[in-house]
Amino acid sequence: MTRALPVALAALTTTAILGACAPLVPVCPAIGFVNPGPVTIEVAPALTVGDVAACFGDGCIPATLRLNGDGRGELPLEQPYVGDTSIVSIEPGTTVRVVITDRDGVVTRDLQIEIPYTSEGGSCPGPVTFGPVVIS
Repeated sequence: MTRALPVALAALTTTAILGACAPLVPVCPAIGFVNPGPVTIEVAPALTVGDVAACFGDGCIPATLRLNGDGRGELPLEQPYVGDTSIVSIEPGTTVRVVITDRDGVVTRDLQIEIPYTSEGGSCPGPVTFGPVVIS
């Protein structure tokens, strides 16, 4: 018991000295945010005379995406829109591939676009909000 007290006091003193000399750096909690989607795709009405297909990530194979009358569609994070089945969350930097064809099936646009997002910011990364992918 008598040896434990000096060791504890030495550890406490060292921690206090080092803590006082170190710059104030925030300690962020280890919280993971899962963003399961969907992602909104907005296509200008003039471009939607044919079909619109979309998928997540590089090298994916686009699948038909239904759009409403305003040219908006919801791209879910599920098959057939996810080529890589290990994708379980949409993260900053995630891209979508959108392919637009005309009535004859000719590709008029083949785009790889990063999903726009905003972050709550601060010194620790917080949850992000993903915006629509707009194609005009």
